[in-house]
Amino acid sequence: MPDEAADGPVIAVAAKPADSLRGKVFHGGAMLMGRQLVSMALSLVGLLVITRIIGPAAYGPYVAALGICMYAQNLGQAGIGVYLVRAADAPSKHTYDTATTLLLISACFLVLCIEGGMGLITTWIPMPGLGRLLSVLMLSVVLQTFTVAASAKLERTLDFRRIAMIETAGQLLYYGSALPLVFMGFGVWSLVTGYTLQQLLLCIAFHVAARYRPRLAWDRTIIRSMLSYTFGYAASDWLWQLRGLVNPVIVGHFLPAEAVGQIGLAIRMLELLSFTKTVAYRLSVAVLAKVQDQPAKLVAAATDGMRLQTLALGPVLIGFSWFGGFLLSLVFGKRWEPVMTVYPFLALSYLTNAQFNIHSSILYVLRRNWDVSWFHIVHIVLFAGAAWFMVGRYGLVGYGYAEAVALLSYPVIHASVARVVGSPQYGMSALWWAAVAIGLFWRDLGPWDIAVPIVAILCPPSLRQLKVYFEMITNRRLRVA
Repeated sequence: MPDEAADGPVIAVAAKPADSLRGKVFHGGAMLMGRQLVSMALSLVGLLVITRIIGPAAYGPYVAALGICMYAQNLGQAGIGVYLVRAADAPSKHTYDTATTLLLISACFLVLCIEGGMGLITTWIPMPGLGRLLSVLMLSVVLQTFTVAASAKLERTLDFRRIAMIETAGQLLYYGSALPLVFMGFGVWSLVTGYTLQQLLLCIAFHVAARYRPRLAWDRTIIRSMLSYTFGYAASDWLWQLRGLVNPVIVGHFLPAEAVGQIGLAIRMLELLSFTKTVAYRLSVAVLAKVQDQPAKLVAAATDGMRLQTLALGPVLIGFSWFGGFLLSLVFGKRWEPVMTVYPFLALSYLTNAQFNIHSSILYVLRRNWDVSWFHIVHIVLFAGAAWFMVGRYGLVGYGYAEAVALLSYPVIHASVARVVGSPQYGMSALWWAAVAIGLFWRDLGPWDIAVPIVAILCPPSLRQLKVYFEMITNRRLRVA
């Protein structure tokens, strides 16, 4: 479940030879966490200003255009970056050059396809200005794809310090350029300009930091090996990224631009609030391969991963559920209040996905890509099918209902992990998940349920488990979590 995007537990290794790895994981995790915190602060400030000035009607077409671009970007990368990071032997310069050439060809082909099909896209999604926004944003796909090899070179060495610094600089440039343009009255084109400049900076900075000067190269043997390794992963990723098209393609077809913008803001807020999910996934992709031949440790990773993600995300998601409506009205303006209609459903979806993220990482490490793909197929069919049926009938909240229906897909990925390495223990994480779910829907269930998460975390089994994690942290011991 990439980018579940895309993102498991605090990963560690118990054996002595892995001391340097443990140090890198601690340091890399701290750097990524710091970067995500800075990113969250910057994004919150930027969102507060930008969305309030632009408004949901103008923000909607930008959300739709960016969603299509992000899916095209994932199609173009085809899992090649993952291949470069996970390769058993360090890739040669010739391999990186071949990968870059293949990626560039793929990106240019996708740009031509989107530009050629623009008429069909704008007919299906009748939003003013969508075509022009999409045409310009698609150019950034070439920059993003060109960056993949250099970024993979840094991730392969677990050099998350440089990665964090570069990504933070890119975000600073994004808001540093977009915010003045917003105040000058350029509307959504301020966001397009900031986003394009950000991708240009990332492209240059990653190549400089990785000391990689790309050249065009073509090697059929390398390409064949690359594609045979990545196709299953890429297919799984493409399926999952279809989630991002449900808002622009289905909601945008049935509802006006304001609804797409409001759902887009809710998703963006949840991406910020669930930053720990992204950190954990990036670490797990780089580290789980080190213990892939030890099923017991992989099962332990899934067990503790679900618990730790719930502990990290639950309070944040509930807190925003309790106070988010007031904050949205006060800071963003009344035009954005409908966001809270779908927020509880989306928050529950993000929490559930975070719990099962380590499951997909385990299957990817064991090269059970098609097991993950099957889960993604079931998930997307349920989600998109429910959205198609419910958005037209129930409006904005229909998107939330579709998210709830899609939760029925998670037993599929559990079954795959249980068959391959064994079943994780779900008791504690299920208790905490249920308590958070009840807390999220306090508007519908009544204020009494605000006490449920507090009671769940203070019960004796929860306190014993919290004590274990506290001792792990304070003693600075790492194990496969």
